[in-house]
Amino acid sequence: MILPGPQTGPQDDGDGKSHSYHIDFQRLIELKRSPGFMLASRLDPDLPYSPQGEQDADALQKVVEQIADRSTGERGFIQPEMPIQEIVFRVMLLRRNQPIPLRELHQEVTERWATPVRPISLSQKGLKRVLEADTYYGFAEAES
Repeated sequence: MILPGPQTGPQDDGDGKSHSYHIDFQRLIELKRSPGFMLASRLDPDLPYSPQGEQDADALQKVVEQIADRSTGERGFIQPEMPIQEIVFRVMLLRRNQPIPLRELHQEVTERWATPVRPISLSQKGLKRVLEADTYYGFAEAES
């Protein structure tokens, strides 16, 4: 007889804790990245961008809102051949940088953006490691 393994919650990675992630603008600055540039490079070219207030969280959030408003449903904003971290970054932008549970993020990456040509075989634990090892995109675990 085989006994089932420990059950995990709907939003955990097997360690019994719920994890949610977002882009932390302060972490980007600590990583010596320009949050304004990181966002502007994903902004619709038809939208004006002013680098003033680049370190102001409210100004950066307005740019995130513009990206989400203009890019939701737009073909090509996320492409399956992008690196996983870039897909995650853009998913977070489309979701207005609200904390996303690891489970939802995992499903988005491995099911929505995987293709037969580029299957994405990554566990939730693996995705968690990718997010925590990030030194470019400013991913951070949201405080609960």
